[in-house]
Amino acid sequence: MQCQICKSEKIEIYKEVENTPIYQCLDCKLAFVDPKTARKKTAHIYSLEDYRKREGQFKKRYKSVIDLVKTYAQGRNILEVGAGFGLLSSMLHRSGFEVDVLEPDVPPYYLENLSASIYKDNLKEYAQKTSKSYDVLILYDVLEHVDDPVKIVALFRQLLKKKGIVLIQTPNYLSLLARIVRKWSWWMIEDHRYFFSKKSFDILFNKQNWKLLFYTSYEEWPDFKKNLDGNFTRITSHPIRTLLKIVFFAFFIPFYFLGRKILWKSGKGGLQIVIWQVTL
Repeated sequence: MQCQICKSEKIEIYKEVENTPIYQCLDCKLAFVDPKTARKKTAHIYSLEDYRKREGQFKKRYKSVIDLVKTYAQGRNILEVGAGFGLLSSMLHRSGFEVDVLEPDVPPYYLENLSASIYKDNLKEYAQKTSKSYDVLILYDVLEHVDDPVKIVALFRQLLKKKGIVLIQTPNYLSLLARIVRKWSWWMIEDHRYFFSKKSFDILFNKQNWKLLFYTSYEEWPDFKKNLDGNFTRITSHPIRTLLKIVFFAFFIPFYFLGRKILWKSGKGGLQIVIWQVTL
């Protein structure tokens, strides 16, 4: 077995999730499932009803994304790849950006009655037929799903204008959260193929001569707590489970909120956002 990003053959099993081995490249710290692993149906994961219950949380998160786009983009033409229900694209549209959307699977609920162009293509199909180019590409919780990240990054260059940028969010499997919880919710082996580290990102893009503009890691407390709650589900006695949770969170929460920005800055947040700029 060979790492797709750095071509190293120094591969070992990092852990098993639901009887599926997760492999890790020891050189670039990319983690991945065997490419031959069959994908499973995921319609139950992407529920509009559940999404709308968290709409306020997502809007707050996406506002930060829009601020990053305003800071680093040199134009207003955006392509969002894998836009899901379209909330981020709708917010970008209302912020004055011209937005095209790729979403092959999920109905873009939030884009109804807006002038954004919506295509039911994947990125490869779209790149083959379009003559458009963009100032910004956004892949928000998308890159972990693709079959070949090296080929996908090559397509970015094809679709971006000079000095265009790509903004990516993806789970961070080397985060503190992934290490301390019993079942990290972002493994999602039903449909996730790759799990990136800061080092694997650097190698993936530097091999194709991109310029790094921004990197951060973070997570939101509701997601962090939900993952931590899973550590207590195997305790059968309900009063004991409740007591242990109270004691744990009473001690843990102050330390977490005092130190989380240091953790995030050191790349230990549960999610990571990176912005790369295309170079000639």
